Amino acid sequence: MPQDVRNLTGLPAYPNLSSAVMDGVFRTDTLGHWCMRFWASASDSLPAVEAWYRKNLIGASEIDLTHDATYKNYVGLAGIKLVMGIDYVVVYKANSQAPTSIDLYRCSAT
Repeated sequence: MPQDVRNLTGLPAYPNLSSAVMDGVFRTDTLGHWCMRFWASASDSLPAVEAWYRKNLIGASEIDLTHDATYKNYVGLAGIKLVMGIDYVVVYKANSQAPTSIDLYRCSAT
């Protein structure tokens, strides 16, 4: 991970990140939860990053982004959303040439 960025979400950050940003403010998600977001990119393949998160988030429910209400309308987007309670991780590629993107969301009910 880039040395000057700290992941404050408590969710696992992929170990081979090319870049990363920790949002400085909480934002509301589509369900009205207040969430902090850590977003990053990696040059590793989408299947490799997905496999790493599946291994490190045992018990998470998995949704293909083509079936997720928030992401299904993005043409060319491929990836998964792993959900643990109200927290979630999204691993995706915007197109075949893009780096693999990783969004970590730590949320609170209020």
